[in-house]
Amino acid sequence: MPARSLFSQSALPPPASILRWPKEVSPVLFIVPALVVYSGFFIYPLVKLLELSLYKWDGILARKFIGLRHYQKLLGDERFWEALSHNFYWMIAAIIVPVLFGLLLAILLSRSSMYGSIIFRTIFFMPQVFSSVTVALIWQWIYNPSYGAINVFLTSIGLEQLTQGWLGDSALVLPALFIAWSWVHYGFTMIIFIAAIDAVDEVFFDAAKVDGANLWQQFRHILLPSIRGALTTIILVTAISSFQIFDLVYVLTRGGPGDASMVVPVYMLESAFTLRRVGYGATVAIAMGLVIVGFSVLFLALRGVYKDEN
Repeated sequence: MPARSLFSQSALPPPASILRWPKEVSPVLFIVPALVVYSGFFIYPLVKLLELSLYKWDGILARKFIGLRHYQKLLGDERFWEALSHNFYWMIAAIIVPVLFGLLLAILLSRSSMYGSIIFRTIFFMPQVFSSVTVALIWQWIYNPSYGAINVFLTSIGLEQLTQGWLGDSALVLPALFIAWSWVHYGFTMIIFIAAIDAVDEVFFDAAKVDGANLWQQFRHILLPSIRGALTTIILVTAISSFQIFDLVYVLTRGGPGDASMVVPVYMLESAFTLRRVGYGATVAIAMGLVIVGFSVLFLALRGVYKDEN
């Protein structure tokens, strides 16, 4: 038999026809795996959380359906509103302090000819590597009223009258916790700003120098507009992180003294597990989620309006 007949075109179909999919089906096949994971780890838990918020349950005995009573109770819960106000104060300070500090460090380490800038980047970013519990233990030692680093330093320079019980004073505890959180978070903002600044073409700065622009004018008209996208991302991530602050507060103060440092995530945990009001804890979680989504949508909408006007 001729060799040609063994490999005739009718013996095997073209390979392309075996793997050919309708054009309408192909994109769906790529989406399905991610959709399954997203549904299993987000959509399903969210539905169960909404369901729990409609029941009175202590986590052990049978559940009792009570409808929207938890939401009605939440509107009049002074502890919840106080905790939420602490989160808002935290958010306002977080948008200003670590963002500006990270931007300043990024400019110094990217735009200057400082020797060993890589080493300084590593040192400033190092707190991001530590776990939240490790950070809390470090600052617990720093704030200790007996042998903490701050009080020992103040005593050594003759300012013993300024020593405080930093985590035991209701007026100082929230700023003290915020400083500890900022020590970790500014490294994140610094790295994002460095990446954005390094992406700006040096030609723009050279042209500005030729035209006689000073450092402030270069920052105002070249650098700031060029990193606006990164700035938007940092502000949004920082604001969301402010509403999710939990581990640092829980380890250091658990919301105390009293409710002076109570934040919504800690209040949610207390309601669901300490007080065994699982349904009410779910309601607090949903309220916190709505606040985060609402702020994100509002911020991005205002950011879009500002962008269109400019």
